[in-house]
Amino acid sequence: MGLSTRAFALTCGVFFGGTVAVVGALNMLFPSYGITVLGLFAALFPGYEASGALMDWVAGIVLAFVDGVDGGSVFAWCYNRFADIDSAR
Repeated sequence: MGLSTRAFALTCGVFFGGTVAVVGALNMLFPSYGITVLGLFAALFPGYEASGALMDWVAGIVLAFVDGVDGGSVFAWCYNRFADIDSAR
């Protein structure tokens, strides 16, 4: 039985985008919160600077969502291929 590539990819995108949204929102409310995590996101996503500005927050959410969808689809695709190899035995 394989994974639904679309469902898994969207789940990863929502989860990763949601993580950036929550950490970024808490950072805007409490400026010392999540600085290290946001710095990591800034290193991963070109164009995201973790400045605490609203548009930067939105850009981080969008970039994280796209990255999560991409990574989730590659993971599900690989899983399904390896599961087919294993079931052929």
